[in-house]
Amino acid sequence: MMNLLLPVSLDPSWKDALRLSVDTAKAHGGGIRILSLVDEKEIHRIESGASPGAMYLAHHAAEEVEKRMVAGGTAAVREAADACEAAGVPARGEVREGDPEGELVAAAGGSDLLVSAIASHFAPELEDAPGRLVLSVMKEGKIPVLLAGSPFRPVRTVVVGCGGGARTERMVGAMARLSLWKSGCRGILLAADDTPRGGESRLAAPRRILADAGYPPWEERVIPGPRIESFTAFCAAEEADVVALGGWGERWWSNLLGISITGRFLEEGRRHLFLCM
Repeated sequence: MMNLLLPVSLDPSWKDALRLSVDTAKAHGGGIRILSLVDEKEIHRIESGASPGAMYLAHHAAEEVEKRMVAGGTAAVREAADACEAAGVPARGEVREGDPEGELVAAAGGSDLLVSAIASHFAPELEDAPGRLVLSVMKEGKIPVLLAGSPFRPVRTVVVGCGGGARTERMVGAMARLSLWKSGCRGILLAADDTPRGGESRLAAPRRILADAGYPPWEERVIPGPRIESFTAFCAAEEADVVALGGWGERWWSNLLGISITGRFLEEGRRHLFLCM
């Protein structure tokens, strides 16, 4: 059974991530682990920042913040678990206190796929940099990520970006290991190249990986022109619901907005993204 990890978020796309995880789990016979994270370091900072004469008040304030965050996380987990139960999807949930990055990477180690909102906010005043935890899981947890990059939409058309090289092969290999979108939807292998020969070289490895995994033949397209513009325009014309990409090489998500295919899709907010580094 496929094990999906769904971290709770206060990002507006959280409900979309919940629906996407339920839809994915149902389609692939999977179960969902719902995880709410409480930033223990931030709670300690509230207490340690007080003057000696105000330590008691600071300690009380930190305890109240902790209680509020745990209660909020528990409620979010319960709500998500109820939605899973209503859909007939096995689910279990928990609230964990500690370093959010470390806890999420550790949890990812026992999961097959992370389904995530765009950002992983723990509380309104404790927002992480957009995508920072998602990047950490991809880099350290070695787990593919399915991002709810748009309002929820059922997956009917999947476009795989075939950039060539090891990243593309890892991404397609991760998708094939999970048998994601093996049936029941339209699949397109897409390469951006100005020559048919160059496009064919980019398509060869993904085609082989999917065939070896028992996938039916997918459509193949080679498109010319500026890579970002032609790729995003193609996905819009074909009404892609999921775009699968080989991650990115930059450290911070925010560096990519507007200067990469991944960043452009995030800016547009019209498609889910399957990413693997």
